[in-house]
Amino acid sequence: MLKSVLGLSLVYLSTLGGVVGSSPSLQSILGNNSIKIYFPGEPGYQDASRAFNLRLDFKPIAVAYPNSTEEVAEVVKAGAFLGLPVNARSGGHSYAGYGLGGADGHVIVDLSNFKDIKVDNSTGIAVVGAGNRVGDIAVGLFDQAGRAIPHGTCALIGIGGHTSFGGYGFTSRQWGLTLDNVVGATVVLANGTIVNVSTTAYTDLFWALRGAGPSFGIITHFYFQTYEAPAQPTFFSYAWSLPLDQAIEGISTYQTFSFSSLVPKEIGFELDLTKGTNEGEVTLNLVGSYYGSPDQFSAIVQPFLNAMTSPLQVNVTSWLENLVLLAGGPLASMPTSVATENNTFYAKSLTTPSDQPMSHEAIATLASWMSVEGWYTDTAWFVQLELYGGNSSRINQIPSNATAYFNRHDLWTIQFYTSSPNAEPPFPREGFVFLDGLVASITANEPESYRYGAYPNYVDPRLPPPEWHALYYGSNLERLEQIKTEVDPQNVFRWPQSM
Repeated sequence: MLKSVLGLSLVYLSTLGGVVGSSPSLQSILGNNSIKIYFPGEPGYQDASRAFNLRLDFKPIAVAYPNSTEEVAEVVKAGAFLGLPVNARSGGHSYAGYGLGGADGHVIVDLSNFKDIKVDNSTGIAVVGAGNRVGDIAVGLFDQAGRAIPHGTCALIGIGGHTSFGGYGFTSRQWGLTLDNVVGATVVLANGTIVNVSTTAYTDLFWALRGAGPSFGIITHFYFQTYEAPAQPTFFSYAWSLPLDQAIEGISTYQTFSFSSLVPKEIGFELDLTKGTNEGEVTLNLVGSYYGSPDQFSAIVQPFLNAMTSPLQVNVTSWLENLVLLAGGPLASMPTSVATENNTFYAKSLTTPSDQPMSHEAIATLASWMSVEGWYTDTAWFVQLELYGGNSSRINQIPSNATAYFNRHDLWTIQFYTSSPNAEPPFPREGFVFLDGLVASITANEPESYRYGAYPNYVDPRLPPPEWHALYYGSNLERLEQIKTEVDPQNVFRWPQSM
């Protein structure tokens, strides 16, 4: 398949032959070129190696900031020649710090200089540098051509990891995940070869990149199919703080609403569950956007509201105004991948099947845990029930083996998240116990046959290999492992949960 671009040893020896005999270091190989690189002990290294999640502290052997795909290839070849693990960093928001390798001693290729965005008006295809943040892409596509792609609500996350492991947003039910709209990519392989992949070129690699990309290469540019941005999206937010019995009923009503055939693909939403206003309560917040005609919105949500009280916020907005409301702040990003707003946290996820509603016992136990343990814990926390599936969802319509992204037949993706009280280290042990209890409140009350998955962008580094293999990749794992042996036989692109 890719044997014509492999032959690692010969490539390294011919390219780096001038230093082979002298037991070179990474610094001696790369230190004299034009690439900005921070090594341990140098000014700037501490900032360059700081994780977004302050629960984690990894020490890369180097953090490089290449300016071109060719310079990315130079760094990859040097790291691979020395037997060092090499990892890409786009926005740096990996929950497990995998943009820093997830362990000490990795070579980090920071892509923050890859900020180009260009839309072809004749095809609607956009070329997007992998260092862009989601907010910048939204603004760039809209300003250039009135176009859009599906993506998450957080404006500061990088497009690289977000796309590679899924990419869910409120437009995903009509447009698919971010990775479903990738029609091509420019990739640096483990031997430094640069290839352009698509449905007609390096097709196995293209399949693997859409769901498990960083295990196989460093993507420097994505080619996205874009869409006409919705003209008048409707942002909505409804919040209630409810006693336990009403919270159970509210979550059950939300599940019924999620399954409803009256919910069109043009609407996206989630139910956010947080600490209640009073002891024994849970706060429920239904938030989302509707992308159809504003005058049809009320009829869609009314069946849910009829079962609830009616505090609300509804705004008919422009496309970019809608994204600002969902992001909770401006769309403009930071100049580098060094996070300026950090947190100290731990998260997990579950996906629930579209053909098996969550049992009343699971919902009741989850609500009880939140109303009691959630009230007394000192950690900050939330649970998000994100609607992936439901009536006519584009996510569900794509087969599980069409890309490496496996979890296609789900109703919800549930994110469980807890952080230290002041967002600063250390992360309390209590946080692990509380979050594990949230997850167990569901899994302990469903049959063993209940088909769970998990969302790789809410990555959980505490999962052992048998679990994360199954939860993230399912039956796609065997094909991924085969492609890995062909594309990266020396396992250059590795971290604790890589192929």
